[in-house]
Amino acid sequence: MQKNWIDVISAGPGAAELLTLQAQAAINSAEAVFCAPRHADLAPPEKRRPLIPFQAALEEMAALPRCAVLVSGDAGLYSMLGLLSRRFGQDRLRVYPGVSSVQALCARLAIAWQDAKILSAHGRDCPPEALCHYARTNPAVLVLLDAEHDPHWVHQALAAGNLAHLPLVIGERVSYPDERIAPYGMRDYDSLSAALISNPSPEAGLPPMGLPDEAFIRGKTPMTKREVRVQALSALRLAPDAVVWDIGAGTGSVTVECARQCPLGQVYAIERDPDALALIGRNAEKFHLQNIAVVPGTAPAALENLPAPTHVFLGGAAGETAAILKLFPPGVRVCATAVTMESAALLTHCLAGYQDFSAVQIAVSRLEPVGSYRMFRAQNPVFVFSATVGGIQ
Repeated sequence: MQKNWIDVISAGPGAAELLTLQAQAAINSAEAVFCAPRHADLAPPEKRRPLIPFQAALEEMAALPRCAVLVSGDAGLYSMLGLLSRRFGQDRLRVYPGVSSVQALCARLAIAWQDAKILSAHGRDCPPEALCHYARTNPAVLVLLDAEHDPHWVHQALAAGNLAHLPLVIGERVSYPDERIAPYGMRDYDSLSAALISNPSPEAGLPPMGLPDEAFIRGKTPMTKREVRVQALSALRLAPDAVVWDIGAGTGSVTVECARQCPLGQVYAIERDPDALALIGRNAEKFHLQNIAVVPGTAPAALENLPAPTHVFLGGAAGETAAILKLFPPGVRVCATAVTMESAALLTHCLAGYQDFSAVQIAVSRLEPVGSYRMFRAQNPVFVFSATVGGIQ
C-alpha cells in the first residue's frame, strides 16, 4: 500500500447509525476529512475540511499526503467517485462501501430492489422522457432527487408521459429522525428525497416502429407515409440517446417515430410552415412525448444554434442540401427522401461520396375497398437515400 492515498468513505443516507464500522474506523484514522455540511457531524471537528467550493477542495486534497472524503450513500452509486478517480487515479483511492438511500428506502418498505432501475436527478441531467421510458419498461424505478428535481417534478413528468396512474412513493430524509415515507401528495418536500415508481405491467423495450397514418393528427401538410417512415428509421440506425434533426418535419410523423425510438435523446423538428409547426406540437402532445423541440425557421439558418446532431432526416431541404451537409460533424447518419427525379439527382450528387451510401425506391400499393370488391391502389414512388457523413470514399 502506497503512503499517499485518499479514502473515499460512503456516508450512507445520513444518519450516524447507518455508517458502517469500517467507514467509522476510516474517519477516525484520517488526518483530514472533506465533507458537505450535512455530513459534518460524522467527522471530528478538528478533522473537517469543506468540500465546497469543490475545485478548491480538490487542490487541497492533492497537496495532502493522506485524507478522506465523505460521499452520500454508497460511493459506487452516483457519487463523486468517478471524478476523484479521473483526477487522482484509481491507485490512490481506497473506497469504503456503505448503505445507499435507495437501499434504505426499499428496506423501510420491505421490498426487494434487485430488479429496479436506479436513476439520479440529484445535480445531474435526467430528462423527463428518459424517466418515463424507464418507468414504462421496468417493474420499479428508484430516483435520487434534489431541490430542482423534486417529487413534484417526478409527478409532472409521469403525468406528461401518460403514466400518472403508476404508484409513486416518496422517501423524505430517509434514516433521519424526521424521515417520512408515503405516497406522493401535493405538499412541500425536503430536497433530501428519493422516489419509487412501481409498474406492475412493464412494457418490453422500445415501442414498435411504423405507427398507422391514421394515428396522426392531419392537416393539409404532406406527411411521410408509414412504409417510408419504417424504411427511413431503419436507414437512420437510431440509438436510444440519439440527437436527431428532422429538417422539413411537416406534420411531425418522422419526428414522433424518432422520439419514440430515442427516449434518452432529443429530437429537433425544424419546419417553416406555421400550420405544420402547430401540427407537430399537437402530435407530440398526442403521443405524450417530452423529448421533441419544435424549431421554426428554414434550414440552414434555423440550424445554427442547435446542439450537434448524431442523426439527421432530410424530409424537405428546398435545394439547400449541400449547405446543410456542411454543418454536420463527422459520423452523422443521414437519411433523405425525394419524390421527384430532380430531388433524387441532387441527393445522389450530395451523398454518393460518403460512407455507406445507399439509395432505394419504394413503390407501395395499398389494398382498398372499391364498391363490393378490394383492389390495390398504387402510392407515389419515393426515393430513400442514406449515408454516414464524414467519411469520404
